Amino acid sequence: MGMAASQARYLGLTARKTNVEYEGQQINQARTALANQSAELWNKMLNMSVPIAPNKTDYVEQQYAFTDGVNEYEIDKLQQVDKEIGDEKYNYQVTYHFNQNVYKAIQETNSNPQVQKIEKFTTDQKTENNISVTKQGSNFNVTDSSGTAAIFTTCDEKDLDELKKLAQEGKITLDNVAQFSKCEGEDDNGNKVKLFCKNTDLEALAQSGTAGQLTYAKTTQNDFSYKLGNAQAERYNSADKIQKTALEQIRHDYPELATVADSDIWVYERNGKMYFATTVDLEKCVNSGNGNQVNDKYQISSPIDYQVALPQYYATDIEEKITQTEYARLDDRSGTGRYQNIKLESMDTTLALNSQEKADDAAYEDAMQQYNYNITKYEKKLAEINAKTSLIQVEDRTLELRLRQLDTEQKALSTEMEAVKSVIQKNIETTFKTFSS
Repeated sequence: MGMAASQARYLGLTARKTNVEYEGQQINQARTALANQSAELWNKMLNMSVPIAPNKTDYVEQQYAFTDGVNEYEIDKLQQVDKEIGDEKYNYQVTYHFNQNVYKAIQETNSNPQVQKIEKFTTDQKTENNISVTKQGSNFNVTDSSGTAAIFTTCDEKDLDELKKLAQEGKITLDNVAQFSKCEGEDDNGNKVKLFCKNTDLEALAQSGTAGQLTYAKTTQNDFSYKLGNAQAERYNSADKIQKTALEQIRHDYPELATVADSDIWVYERNGKMYFATTVDLEKCVNSGNGNQVNDKYQISSPIDYQVALPQYYATDIEEKITQTEYARLDDRSGTGRYQNIKLESMDTTLALNSQEKADDAAYEDAMQQYNYNITKYEKKLAEINAKTSLIQVEDRTLELRLRQLDTEQKALSTEMEAVKSVIQKNIETTFKTFSS
């Protein structure tokens, strides 16, 4: 190797060694930064406090109770006072509670009321003479002896209930709805009236072309009721003491029903309860169902399955917690530190106190839930720190491996540089010896 080549090689090795040393310094700085991050994570972990599970004994307190022979009372809070009222001195202000049955009204929403309106009507049957009949298509024009005319049209399924009632009462014989024709109108009282005639009787008069005798059946709608599924609703009966007591309470608790007339209140039973509903609300259900077109090829559903919810009311006994606060005198005659007697400001007699340890289960459960939340949060933070520490360790091992590679490379470069340096030295000696000769 010539001197120039050796010098160039030496310079290249020197530059490469410098780069290796620089990279090594960068790696050391990166490892230092990782060490700082790791130390910070350890400090965070050391500063974390481990949640402590609640002790059930911490949620046990002394519970005082007493009775006046009617109600059972429990004392919730005692506050020491020095109070004199009249000739009595009181040393505590006591907050206590007792449970009492209260008759109250409740409103429920029936989401699937299935309300049906059932028409009620009276029936009659008459025969008139001098009746003239003409036929136009499937309709019949009927004129009575006074000249009053009416049009009779063929009956359909909507008339089935009334025709069945007429048949049950023996006023007609019914094989098919279409064998009768009807005429609809109203009487002087505004009630809906229907007249039914057999088509064969009308046909015979029409073909005869002369006035003759005609028998017709009559129905007059004079009332209605409701069915809610299988429950039959009846009008409110003020003579029924049970209904009256319940409705009075409902009107007291829900004043909007106070202005509703008794005749517009309906009563029915469901699931062993006596419910009340208004005509207005029941009609809303019926009308909302009639407005829906049922598209069900299997005929499983019907319009009553699409009705709006029904507000319904009932009255029942509900146990309520009654809380009161008043002055009291508590005595400890046994010297045990536990009070044995109580004299309330509102009572004339002194009552015996029962004392027992009572666990506050609700507070303990709340504390346990908070502990479980805290321990979950603690473990999550710990897991995050461990995960970050693991990543730092992996990155540090990678840098350490690279640093070892650079160390090996640096040693190799130093060895090679020494060899090249020896060659350069020999070249210098040879050159100078040549010139000196």
